[in-house]
Amino acid sequence: MATGNRVPENFQTLSPIVKAPLSDTLSVPLSQQGRICGFFESQFYRCMEAYGAKLGRKYCDLEHRDLQECITGDKQKKRAEAISAQRRKLFLEGKLDSPFLDNHPEPGQFKTDHFQWNRIN
Repeated sequence: MATGNRVPENFQTLSPIVKAPLSDTLSVPLSQQGRICGFFESQFYRCMEAYGAKLGRKYCDLEHRDLQECITGDKQKKRAEAISAQRRKLFLEGKLDSPFLDNHPEPGQFKTDHFQWNRIN
């Protein structure tokens, strides 16, 4: 039954039946704490805590979509594919000398520095 919620009704997180210190220890690898998407996860859970489980499905949809995009990177992949397709098209039309950049780093050689703007010096 459609209720107008964007997040599915069966959306649940993995939570243990019995709360124990061991369950807290084992839940850390399943979360995004200390990773790039940790900020989006904290924003999503803050919103869910504010609205509750039922209303949170409706009002926290934006935070949920941000978290899912950060984890999967679907939009970034589609954007890169579109840029590559456009460059390939311009190369086949003769408007570019090569379909790829000359000084482009090899796959796996470039590591992004996500904290370059927030350094402590």
